[in-house]
Amino acid sequence: MKKIIISILLIAGVLITNMLYLTFFSKSSNANDHYGSMTQLMKATKEGVDWKIFTKDEHNPTVIVAPHGGGIEPGTTEIAGSIAKKANAGYYTFQGIRPQNNSELHVTSINYDEPKAREMIGQSERTVTIHKTGREGADVYIGGRDTALKHKIMDSLTHKGFIVKEANGNIAGEGIKNITNMNKRQAGVQLEVSNSTIHNFFKNGDSSRVSRIYAANWTNTMERFTDGVAEALKS
Repeated sequence: MKKIIISILLIAGVLITNMLYLTFFSKSSNANDHYGSMTQLMKATKEGVDWKIFTKDEHNPTVIVAPHGGGIEPGTTEIAGSIAKKANAGYYTFQGIRPQNNSELHVTSINYDEPKAREMIGQSERTVTIHKTGREGADVYIGGRDTALKHKIMDSLTHKGFIVKEANGNIAGEGIKNITNMNKRQAGVQLEVSNSTIHNFFKNGDSSRVSRIYAANWTNTMERFTDGVAEALKS
């Protein structure tokens, strides 16, 4: 009887720990968001003033997405666009275009209900989303549910000289409700590129709007990175 009680207590402890873990990371993923969803954001702001959406090749079975582009996570729009061009993939970016306070336009990936993004990703077979992270220790953290594509991208980027680590915690990108995984296969890849790495993607470390929109200001480091992802997608 005593053994049974101990077993029950151990199981209960594990369950409680898992619940606390999930709760913590669920909160940490959106605790700083100004808006609870893209629907809320788009009702409270103006297209062409606060933000804009750019898409290309909307029915492509492979889609590269920068959900926090423009001034929200500077550099991600350019990275996603370059990968899409090299991989002959579809492309979506939601760009913050305010002169300041673009960070208010960040909506976490599990609450990303923007219709065009949902439509493009929903019809696709493969999805790669590009994000920026404050984590250091690696050039890029790779997450999502598409295990096979994750390994291809990881191998390709490692071969190109980048330090790649498996993403965990609130950037793991493994939730079914994460926009990354809302394609036909319910499995995509989420790339979280470190601040310092994106800094090295632009000449003189200048990722300001006037600099980053011109490909002439992109470094060879950025070209190697986008080549690596595109080559994995084409392999």
